[in-house]
Amino acid sequence: MSNALQGLRLRLGVEGFRRPVESFALPSLRRALLVFAHMDDEINAVGLVRRLRAADVEVDLVVLTDGAANPWTDARVVGERTHFECRRDELLEATALLGVNAPVLPALPDSKLNAHLDDATTAVHRVLEQRRPGLVVTFDPKGVNAHPDHMAAHEATKRALARTNEPAALAMLLPPPPFSFALGAGFRSEAPPDVATLRVTDEELELKARVFDGYRSQRKTLKLLTGGLSPRTFFGLFRAEWYLWLSAEQTRGWVGSS
Repeated sequence: MSNALQGLRLRLGVEGFRRPVESFALPSLRRALLVFAHMDDEINAVGLVRRLRAADVEVDLVVLTDGAANPWTDARVVGERTHFECRRDELLEATALLGVNAPVLPALPDSKLNAHLDDATTAVHRVLEQRRPGLVVTFDPKGVNAHPDHMAAHEATKRALARTNEPAALAMLLPPPPFSFALGAGFRSEAPPDVATLRVTDEELELKARVFDGYRSQRKTLKLLTGGLSPRTFFGLFRAEWYLWLSAEQTRGWVGSS
């Protein structure tokens, strides 16, 4: 299936069944694990993190790369620190704002995550075994925007889930409308998953903008991603978060068969 065709199916509601994220009984999850490639990727999921924390769900975070490969990182912000230390400090500010537990940082090479897939899988699996989350959140198979590190983070998460005996639901971050209608999801299974939808509230929008603003070393890159718009304007225009959502049973079947 082409990306355009899958995007059309998502738009028409044919690809999966749309449900508001609140319908997934968030308090019953007890613990959630986010697995992303870079410090700042969590900006995409601020709405969901906020809903999870409001439901008293503990939220853990794994960021797989050291974030050191961006040539546009502002050296004036970095100062005497390494790029990794600077981005780590910015991430710690973000997790404090979000109420997320101290992140796990394997610090694998940025932009080369696919070459370190075994190490990434081992790192995610270790946290799965230690924290035993009821929900795992990561990118969709296309990495939201086809970034190789994002796709590698998805693959490492999938492989780690296949190794664990503890079932967990899986929420895969999709590009929000209208981008999802053009990009599709790259997901294939015999039974279509639910598409969990979340409309970001004004309070969540402000929180997302504050997290965005906290990545001072990444301003040039983030500004490109928002088309030059301020974060409050950009996230105000695109308020939706979408996730392909598999139950624990569906996740076990999917990771075991593909």
